[in-house]
Amino acid sequence: MGSFNEKDVRRHYDLLQHKPEQGLTQLKAMDGENIIGIGLFDNEDDFVSECYRYNELGCLYAGVNPRSLRLLDDYGGLKNRMRTLFMDVVEEGDVDCVTGVAALGWDGLSEAARRFRKDATVLFDGEILFPMDEPISVAEGGGQKVADQLVTWLYGTTEKASISLLKFTRVMGTALEKRGWLSGSRTKFRKYRPYILEGIASEITGKEANGDGARSR
Repeated sequence: MGSFNEKDVRRHYDLLQHKPEQGLTQLKAMDGENIIGIGLFDNEDDFVSECYRYNELGCLYAGVNPRSLRLLDDYGGLKNRMRTLFMDVVEEGDVDCVTGVAALGWDGLSEAARRFRKDATVLFDGEILFPMDEPISVAEGGGQKVADQLVTWLYGTTEKASISLLKFTRVMGTALEKRGWLSGSRTKFRKYRPYILEGIASEITGKEANGDGARSR
């Protein structure tokens, strides 16, 4: 299928580095601005399978940060399976840890963020994905504190932008929205780097770093 590339979908999932004990990967299908499907995943194979099943039914988005395992208490039917839903089931308090951060383009980013320009992955729409070397616990400071720390690291201030811990990005390797001759096209990495960027988590939280630079997944 020309609109689906399994290798890129797996690369995208790998960069998210959502470990089962940390939480669930949220997959969302959109028809324009409307949600048409939601799934919560704890493994790569089911995630890829459901991306393939929903491919071309809608544009597919994955949460940058894992969603809390508590969600399965009320939404167990979404585990490792996409279901037809027309509203999100996840709220701001449903993120227990942060494993990455995404920003749209390099303009306006701080020197700290730009230091990783060579090793950061760039998605098809120019969005930059920064996979962290260590997860940041939301419980230690609360969601707003962590969100402010992320913004400060990315932009040097909290006055220019805001970040939601529920941030989504398009899933690479899946169908673009059908628009005439674009039918059959898919999202592709502008630049794929299989690296976890060391030092980011400590810079964001102010804790001592375990390393500096980038290491391969």
